[in-house]
Amino acid sequence: MKNKNGKNRKTARIVITGTLVLALTFGAFILPLRPKVSEAEKRPLARFPEFSFSSLFSGEYFSGISSWFSDTVPFRDSLVELNSKIQHLLGTATVLKGFNEAKAGDDIPDTPNTAPVTEAPGVSDISSGTTAQPDSSTAAPETEPQGEYDGLVQKFDSILVAGNAGYEYYNFNQAAADAYIAAVNAAGNKLGGRASVYSMIIPTSIDITLDARVRKKVNVSDQKKAIEYMEGSMNQNVRRVEIFDTMKAHKDEYIYFRADHHWTGLGAYYAYVRFCEVKGIQALPLSSYTVRSFDNFLGSFYNDSGKDPALGGTPDVVDTYTPPCNTKMTVTERSGNSFVTPMIYNATTNKPAYKYSAFIYGDNPFTVIENTDMTGGDALILVKESFGNAIAPLFTYHYKYVYVVDYRYYTGTLNSLVDTAKNACGGNVDVLYCNNISMTRASGQVTKLAGVLG
Repeated sequence: MKNKNGKNRKTARIVITGTLVLALTFGAFILPLRPKVSEAEKRPLARFPEFSFSSLFSGEYFSGISSWFSDTVPFRDSLVELNSKIQHLLGTATVLKGFNEAKAGDDIPDTPNTAPVTEAPGVSDISSGTTAQPDSSTAAPETEPQGEYDGLVQKFDSILVAGNAGYEYYNFNQAAADAYIAAVNAAGNKLGGRASVYSMIIPTSIDITLDARVRKKVNVSDQKKAIEYMEGSMNQNVRRVEIFDTMKAHKDEYIYFRADHHWTGLGAYYAYVRFCEVKGIQALPLSSYTVRSFDNFLGSFYNDSGKDPALGGTPDVVDTYTPPCNTKMTVTERSGNSFVTPMIYNATTNKPAYKYSAFIYGDNPFTVIENTDMTGGDALILVKESFGNAIAPLFTYHYKYVYVVDYRYYTGTLNSLVDTAKNACGGNVDVLYCNNISMTRASGQVTKLAGVLG
């Protein structure tokens, strides 16, 4: 009797399990259940391919179906997050966790390039995060300023988590680096006589704050050597603001976020001080600034890791620094809409992923910050991606106008903007190329940067 009951229970389990598997399999094919966007990764998922006879015969059609099927698993984000939590609870998540194998970088030349190429033909754009931001007309501007989340356009290949901090791999790309050099040199040549051109290449946290013993185990390129190569290849019309050693000197301070790829306001401050040294002006002491903080920031690393508990357990704090001067900031969005908003945006109620937008209302094509305490003075044109957001407010004490150009979205030209700035301020014009080093390995980004000059 017992044997019969045991067989019945076993049969029942097999039937239930089989039914569940069939139900899940059937559900996986129901189109409405399959997600179109990954909120965790901030990107659109693969689409079901359109049929054509050419794609059918080439095999691309069935390959597309396979990619769609594997990328759009129902409840994808929830399953990824659950898997991360289970690994953390079971202790199977290692201290060093890679989310893809880093690609080997090119060898970094020992000597500067005196004649870099003007483009990077044939170099693939390794930026995988190309998702467009939601249009600001449909978002609530008081809570989520359009364009803040730079991980959408600056997500490169893979990251790792060591302890409670995330890090982005960096691998040197010779062709893209040479194209970056050419773009900045071209600006120095074309704008020389009308503006002073500066270059600041920002190192990322993996070479500054990651424990050296861990870093040795990771397949990454030497950022210091790469920056020395690129900065050393700039011509006499470009003034170099080298900050690698500056950041390294403050590596034990809170200069990079743990759960996001950006530097903090404090990290940006130390770079600002170095700029002032190169320019020959007196930087403001840190005590002169008004500090405002926004807590519970969980940015790109947190989302890209499937919301890893090690990162989620220690959210970042966004500290902003406002200099002792009155300012008026006008933002022009990608839609063309312009409006006036505070230089430091109140991000208190923002979702955890959007706290970095406290700096100059996030990433927008064109932003003008006027120091209304000045009747005249100089102007700065800051050519940047999102790392530039944190440093832009610090310059406002020294310039009548700070023009912030996000080269990824800007449709004007620096050539004409220099004349506009000179006429507006009546003084000198400085142009600062301020970009993190990962940007210099993506040919698509460099092409956009070069195209802004005009």
